[in-house]
Amino acid sequence: MRASAQGISSVSELRSWFLRNVMEAAERQLGAPAVAGLRAKLPPRLALHASLEQLRASTVVDTIPLEEGEEILLSLDALLGDGTGKLLENIGLDLAARMLSQGGGAARAGDLAGTVVRLQAFLEYPFLHVPLLFELRRTQTGFSLTVGVPGHSRATRAMRHLTVGAIIAAERFAREVGADTLTLVADNIADRASISARYLPEAVPEEEPPPSRRAPPVRAPVASLSAEDERILRSSVPPRALEEEAQPPESVTLRVGPLPAVRGPALK
Repeated sequence: MRASAQGISSVSELRSWFLRNVMEAAERQLGAPAVAGLRAKLPPRLALHASLEQLRASTVVDTIPLEEGEEILLSLDALLGDGTGKLLENIGLDLAARMLSQGGGAARAGDLAGTVVRLQAFLEYPFLHVPLLFELRRTQTGFSLTVGVPGHSRATRAMRHLTVGAIIAAERFAREVGADTLTLVADNIADRASISARYLPEAVPEEEPPPSRRAPPVRAPVASLSAEDERILRSSVPPRALEEEAQPPESVTLRVGPLPAVRGPALK
């Protein structure tokens, strides 16, 4: 073990008590013989740190180098689990559930995202001299969470699995009203892990009312002139106009018949 002097060492480290809690959670799930046999499968430089006896004898200020701690976490999942991260997820669920069951206002009833936000200290406290990236954003169907250990892609991978388990534990305590089955999708890109949580039904957009149908404009019927109206109109026309109307137009050609022949005196 390495006792760290806070404020002096700048080497990234993992607190020994956190690794002890992880190993004890694995022992609860797999049994003591399985965890005890892990040491024989690890290289000597890691085997010492994987001893539960040694870890239980450590103090609250003891630490191990983060590079060794992250390797032990991933080896635990690969050698005692199936290597997919499922074992670390179950361990994260176990540890987070124990913390939430102690109360202290960590769990927010009816608010899963708010409960996960309050798990930030629980997730970042095991790391020393390295900040933990933790960014949560609410979405229409749940939330998206970005976690990571800057500069340590393997530690980020282990932390991703532990965080997924912690979210499952938070869902059991929060019990958000109207929530459906929790669906988690997680992915790693270098030292950043993205976790998408979907548990709220997607809002159905309201249907727009059909466009109103406008009645075609009603056209007033054109009234025909009665005989009396025509008489009045014609009587109002000046006589001169009537005379001109009776004259043939200029374009009319008058045809005149042949004139009778004129006979002169007979010649003698």
